[in-house]
Amino acid sequence: MLAREYTFQQKINELKEREKELRCIYIVEETLHKYHISDELFLQIVKRMPYGWQYPEVCRVKITFEGNIYLEPGWEETEWFQSADIVVDEKVSGDIRVYYTEYRKLIVDTPFLPEEQRLLNSIALRLGNHIFNERLGSTLELLKQEKQELDKETEKILTPESDTHWIWRKHMVEIIAEKMDFKRFGVKNFYIIGSTKNANAGPSSDIDLLLHIDQEGKDITELKAWIEGWSLCLSQINFEKTGYHTKGLIDLHLVTDEDIKNKTSFAVKIGAVTDAAKLIKSREN
Repeated sequence: MLAREYTFQQKINELKEREKELRCIYIVEETLHKYHISDELFLQIVKRMPYGWQYPEVCRVKITFEGNIYLEPGWEETEWFQSADIVVDEKVSGDIRVYYTEYRKLIVDTPFLPEEQRLLNSIALRLGNHIFNERLGSTLELLKQEKQELDKETEKILTPESDTHWIWRKHMVEIIAEKMDFKRFGVKNFYIIGSTKNANAGPSSDIDLLLHIDQEGKDITELKAWIEGWSLCLSQINFEKTGYHTKGLIDLHLVTDEDIKNKTSFAVKIGAVTDAAKLIKSREN
């Protein structure tokens, strides 16, 4: 009987949380319809978002957009936060971060519910689309009027550069590093180099991985085969996204302690002064 009552109460609590999230989405939509792109728009979202989270009394929001920061005064950033990028015309223009200013019960390794991350992603997507649509309207209006001073209004015009290619590549690199069995494959450190690391990858760019391995052993076939599987899968994903055919999307580079010592091959990228390899994950000793 107690178990039934507990399960019923759990369901009630979950429904209440979903109600809060839906109300938060409604409030954000209402704000987007009320305000044009302005400081007031971002500040209103910052003020209204916390009520959609599980612990609104200790929840604070920080929005960064095109170099400007929007937040309410009187609180300090903590280690307990979640974030979502604000993407405008396939370009990352900022992000939204939700913080808990005090410790709350952890769910695995975070105090946030999975639904709250989805809520945050949804709000960031809606905000990005709102900004895109408003700037698109401004762009079309400027082109229609054929103003001679069009160059002075470049901040209102959508840019052709796209961040989507390197963003999803970098995200997949982080997933591969997380899934890799470092001890099984004899990998010490997992690095990324090249265009994905430098945030300028295009639709046909490779993902350059640099793995620091124990040694050039007799058999690294299993490691190469494992990476090749990811490479072919990512190539198919890239084809569906862009229409570009590739034989594989990952370009794998292996270096040993000896390579690093002698600074041979791609080992020179590790610890380099310029264009250094970026460490994604290390094997725990």
